[in-house]
Amino acid sequence: MAHRMRDGAADHQHSIRGASLVRQPDMAESVRSNPEMRRYKVMAVEIASERAIDRRIYIEELAPWLPARIIDCHVHVGLKEFWGPVSPERARSIWALEVAQENSWEDFRRTCSSLFPEQRVSVIAFASVAREVDIESANEYVRAGVADPANDAVGLFATRPEWDAGLIRDAMLQGFKGIKPYPDLAMKDTLETSIYDFLPREHLAALDEFGGILMLHLPRSGRLADPDNVREVLEISDTYPDVTIILAHVGRAYGLTTAKRGLPHFIDRESVYFDISANLNADVFQCALETIGPGRLLYGSDLPVTLMRGVREHFGEHYVNYTDGPYSWNTHRKSAEEEANYTYYLYEQLRSLVSAIKKTGLGRDACDRVLYSNCARLIGR
Repeated sequence: MAHRMRDGAADHQHSIRGASLVRQPDMAESVRSNPEMRRYKVMAVEIASERAIDRRIYIEELAPWLPARIIDCHVHVGLKEFWGPVSPERARSIWALEVAQENSWEDFRRTCSSLFPEQRVSVIAFASVAREVDIESANEYVRAGVADPANDAVGLFATRPEWDAGLIRDAMLQGFKGIKPYPDLAMKDTLETSIYDFLPREHLAALDEFGGILMLHLPRSGRLADPDNVREVLEISDTYPDVTIILAHVGRAYGLTTAKRGLPHFIDRESVYFDISANLNADVFQCALETIGPGRLLYGSDLPVTLMRGVREHFGEHYVNYTDGPYSWNTHRKSAEEEANYTYYLYEQLRSLVSAIKKTGLGRDACDRVLYSNCARLIGR
């Protein structure tokens, strides 16, 4: 059995695979002659920089659809030194803990110039959020990077539920645009946790005072279709009307049934957006475009995780992730011939988006809205 999951487990318990950087089509010679451009450490492993398959996909399939400017609303930045030890049990239960512990600002800039050589990429960035992370240090790293114009970034403040709401007010005054709570920080070894277990109402009240952004990763195994999740998100929307809610990973609707059950509840909720990060299901994207429309979908990459190479195969509400990455859990592989044609999960995500836009009969304008103008409006660009 390959690395198979019901579209959920936790959210960094979806799956993605091994990594490398794509060469800029017009810079082949400089890439060849510059070792620093050819190899660098993006995640926990060193990665080589180019495959012909990446160039072909970018030039033939993606570039004709991509706008000149992109805003990536879902990127983790940070250094490995912010991480404490990860136990084998935790690594088995949350596969991404083994994969993506580091993504410096420099790494991110190189990644963007390599994967999107014809685009200018801005970013909403935040720390990695896990129990093992020194979140205070990680938040400071985000804040310092946002202050550097070279990063073209805004930041979200990662939170722990036990923190005083005053810390959120201080963070917003320091320039953060919102917050990033996470279910894992509720310190409950179960998926069946309330949003309020990791996002206290006091934090929401503080965020509402500033009209901030809430990047929300839904808990519970039912994800976007779970009645309690739906009720709590609608309650947050009603009670804190100045908060803009972004439901990460299309609300963790990795299967079409979950999307069909969950999305209709939010048709008229103008303050609720959905990012498409680390979701590779074209059917889900098509459902979101048809149900919510392109005006409230946001491009997010979930970098550095989606630098992994591989494919995701969907079976109803389940999916299987394949990769060529050297991870302890990667014990079921496809043939060497198939793996040779693996590209980044991020490129596969964008291929799925383009496919969905085509199926709905929409054009490049929809792609521009998802990848740039919707988020530009949110952050005042």
